[in-house]
Amino acid sequence: MSNEEKMIKEALYYQRGIRGKEAEKELLILEKRELSKEAKEEFIKKWGGSYSSLFCYRLSEPFFYPEGGGQPCDRGSIAGAELLFVEEKEGELWHYLEVDLPEGEKVLCKFDADFRRWQSENHSAEHIFSGLVSERFSYKNSGFHMECFGENPHMTVDFDGEFSEKELEELEQGVNAVIRKNLPIREIYLEGEEENTSSERKDGNISFRQKKALEGDIRIIEIPEVDSCACCGTHLSFTGEVGVFTILSYEKHRKGCRLTMLAGELAFLALEKKLKFLSGFAQSLSRPWTEIPEAFQSLQERIFAKEEEKRGILEAGISLLEEKILKELEEKRKGIEDGEKPERPERTEVAREVAERPERTEVAREVAERPAKTLFLGSPLKDSCFSYYGKNQYLFLYLSDLGMKDLQKICDRLRRSLPLSLICFGKKEEGFSVVAGSREEDMRAFGKLIGEKLSFRGGGQKEMIQGSSVKGFEEMNAFIERIL
Repeated sequence: MSNEEKMIKEALYYQRGIRGKEAEKELLILEKRELSKEAKEEFIKKWGGSYSSLFCYRLSEPFFYPEGGGQPCDRGSIAGAELLFVEEKEGELWHYLEVDLPEGEKVLCKFDADFRRWQSENHSAEHIFSGLVSERFSYKNSGFHMECFGENPHMTVDFDGEFSEKELEELEQGVNAVIRKNLPIREIYLEGEEENTSSERKDGNISFRQKKALEGDIRIIEIPEVDSCACCGTHLSFTGEVGVFTILSYEKHRKGCRLTMLAGELAFLALEKKLKFLSGFAQSLSRPWTEIPEAFQSLQERIFAKEEEKRGILEAGISLLEEKILKELEEKRKGIEDGEKPERPERTEVAREVAERPERTEVAREVAERPAKTLFLGSPLKDSCFSYYGKNQYLFLYLSDLGMKDLQKICDRLRRSLPLSLICFGKKEEGFSVVAGSREEDMRAFGKLIGEKLSFRGGGQKEMIQGSSVKGFEEMNAFIERIL
C-alpha cells in the first residue's frame, strides 16, 4: 500500500476532529449510471422510500463512508441533493441520488459531521465492550448493527454466550473505566495477507479478532490492553472521546444473547431523558428518585389489593345475580305446576333466523324449534357500571369496567349454572367487547346473527364466542327488543 493510498484510507475511515469545512469538499463526477426499473425496485425493496428516478455516481476521491461491517453509510448531500446510500463494489464507491447530474461536473459534497461522530463514538465503544467480553468470557461477537438516528438510536451486539445481571453491570462499569483512562485508539495496516478463516489471528506480534475470513490488506483497530480487531469502520482517536457508555437492554437470542447499547453524545441524551422521567415519576410519588424501586413495589401492592377487592365485590355481585335469577325461574316453575298458564310467545327472531338458515346443524335446529323460556328480569341496558336485562331465553349483562378475560370468566361461570343463553358486554373506547355462552344453544349461530345486526366481529366454539361490536347502547337495546 502506497503512502497516498494509506492517507486516503485514513481520511475516509479514521476521521479525527471533523469540524465545519473539513466535512465538505468539491469532487468530480467520474461516472454516472441510471438504475434500471428492476434495479430501482430492488433498491426500494431493500431500503424503502419512493423515487421518481435513481442514479448512482462514482466520484474522483473517497469521501463518504460506505455501508459495511454493521455500520450504516454516511448521511449527507451531493450538489445539494440528499445522499440516499453509499456502497462499495469491487473496490469502487458508488453514491445513490434521486437527481440527474452530468458526468465530468464538479459537485460540492457534504457529510453530516454529527452523524459521523455519533457512529464513531458508538463503534469505538462496541470495540471496548467486545474486547472486555473476549478477554473475560472468550465469547465471540456474532453480529453488530448501529442506528444512530431517529427517535430510538441504539446499537445491537450479538454474542454466542449469555451473561448474568451482575456480569452485565460489571462489563458496563469496565467500559466506562476504559473510557476514563483515555487510551489511544490506533490503526494498524497488514498488507497482502492470505485468507484466514479463524475468528482470532496472530500476525507477527499482532493478535486480533476477526468476524469473517479476510484476505488482502487488513486494517486493525487496537486499543492497548483492551482490544485488537479487524475493522473498516470509523473510530475516535482516544477512548476518552466516547464520554459515556450504557447498556439499554439484554435478551436471549438464538444460542446466545443480544445486547442493545448506546455510547457518546446519544447515550448522554438518552440518560438525561431517562433521569428526567425518573425524577418526574419520583416527584409524583413524593419520594426521591433513588427510592423509586421501593415506591413502585408499594404502589403495585396497593393496586393489587384494590384489584382483589374489586374482584371480590364483583364475585359477590355475580353470585347475588345468579341467586336472583335462579330464584325467579324456580318461582315461575312452581307457578306453572300450580296451574298457572305461562305465556307461550312466538319463537324469537334469533330462532326464526337460525331455523331459516339452510346450513343449520341438528343442534341449531333443535334450539330454533324449542319454545322460548319465559323470563322477565331487569330493564333495557344503561350506561352504568352494572346492568342486566333478561327476557325469554336470553340474559344480557353489561359490566363496563371489565376486560375480555373477566367477561369470559363470568360468562363461562353463569352459562354453566343458568338454563339461559348469556350475552356479556364490556365497554370499549368505541363499542363493546362481547362474550356469549350457553349450555344448550350453539352460540356460533347467534354470533352470525349479531354479526349482521350489531357488526360483531369475533369467533369461538359452540359453547362460547367472543369478539367486539362498534354499535352503541341505542342500537344494542333495539336489537335486544327485536329478538326477545
